[in-house]
Amino acid sequence: MPSFRTSSNGRRLLVHHRLRGRAYPTLPYWERLHLMLLEEAEKRGKTPPPAPLVHGLESEPTKADRMERLDEQVSWADRNQLLHRIQMFFDAMPASAWVETDK
Repeated sequence: MPSFRTSSNGRRLLVHHRLRGRAYPTLPYWERLHLMLLEEAEKRGKTPPPAPLVHGLESEPTKADRMERLDEQVSWADRNQLLHRIQMFFDAMPASAWVETDK
């Protein structure tokens, strides 16, 4: 999957959460986030967002792989004027819904 450049707003959103020790959402929340983005893509006639790295892979993705995929989803949302939806979703998530970064 190609890597896309994240805007300054997208980077700020990710840095905000990473500084708080949050790497990426736990599986149930990440699936909800992806479903929300997928529904928005269908409504707007856009290409679908990148899926979370959780299913059907030959090897287990690393934490860095998953963090990069979240970065790609944020970039996709930013390009499709949906960054505010991700921000609201993240703000509503409890701390327990995040996988912690390595400290």
